[in-house]
Amino acid sequence: MEKTNNYPVVMVHGFLCWGSEERINDFLPLFGMWNGNARMTVLEMGVPCFTPSVGPFSGMWDRACDLYAHIKGGTVDYGYVHSKRNHHERYGNTYEALVPNWGDLDEYGKIQKINLIGHSFGGPTVRTLINLLAEGSKEEREGTPAGETLSPLFEGGKEKWVHSCTTLAGTLNGVTLPDAGRPLIKPMAKAVFGLGNLLSGTAISKLYGFHLDRFGISSKEKHIKLRPSAIKQLADAEEDNIFWELSTTGDMALTGGYKTYDNIYYFAYSGCRTKPFLGGQIPTKDMWLPLRLFGLFEGFYKDPEHGKDWQPNDGLVNVPAAQFPLHEPHENYSSDAACKPGIWYTMPTENKDHTSYMGVLEDKATYAQFFRDIVNRVTSLPVVE
Repeated sequence: MEKTNNYPVVMVHGFLCWGSEERINDFLPLFGMWNGNARMTVLEMGVPCFTPSVGPFSGMWDRACDLYAHIKGGTVDYGYVHSKRNHHERYGNTYEALVPNWGDLDEYGKIQKINLIGHSFGGPTVRTLINLLAEGSKEEREGTPAGETLSPLFEGGKEKWVHSCTTLAGTLNGVTLPDAGRPLIKPMAKAVFGLGNLLSGTAISKLYGFHLDRFGISSKEKHIKLRPSAIKQLADAEEDNIFWELSTTGDMALTGGYKTYDNIYYFAYSGCRTKPFLGGQIPTKDMWLPLRLFGLFEGFYKDPEHGKDWQPNDGLVNVPAAQFPLHEPHENYSSDAACKPGIWYTMPTENKDHTSYMGVLEDKATYAQFFRDIVNRVTSLPVVE
């Protein structure tokens, strides 16, 4: 297919991971790890590419606000109403724009768009960004006092700012792992948020940031005293708590009203490295060792809403969770030429685990070609104005 655009590619990491803002990315790039660098691969194609850092333990709304400020530039605004309800500061870091002319008209009157790629929890992150761009937030528009500035992100009407959305093992419908380990979720959340508090202002926080400054429990620049009440409040919360938002219940509560837009192309990749065993699924020998226990948990978990079809997984994400968002139009991918906007195209499930999309255990050349194929596709699809 002939190239139709050279829109920047923005790649968004998931839970626990990092982007180019973190020092760890200098020697261990999230999209590539020790087997390459996907961002450099895309740049070598002559396409602008960015891998911004969004909160590794933040909820999808806050991550979408971070992402918007990274791309468009300016200070992160989490919203007056949202911040009040979730007991954190309204404003975050200030960023220089990655794509300064994003959403502007060029000399031909065409909108400057972007192509989004989200891995894991980066999937609902980019979906939330698209939803806010398109719909804005009625709650923020009606609840922000007259004397307060409303972020342009909450105004809506910006769905044409995005050309394509591609998810890699995205948690598009939540995952059953938090459901299977429900009694452990709150203690785990307290441990993680507490660790962020303890490491605040240390050398480790400069290498890898927890990005929970707005809650007053972490900082890269200074030490913040231990705040057990704030840690407990965040761990007990639902909205703004990534551990709850990763669950099937939490994801559906927040994304169940999202929809596709007829100017955006959608693609969803999924991986599976489990096989049938005694009525469940067990990890194959190819699954990265640290993922196998999680894969086993998901492989035998069932509940009234999630049966045997949800047991195949990539070590963290169930295959049906990643294939397409429930209740949105979708079909199996056949060819680039047949693709239309407004429909989720489910790519064939690959023999990959969750970290394969990060480059772990992947052949360097094959991993680079995987991203070339994605970028060649989205830069060749007809632009819908």
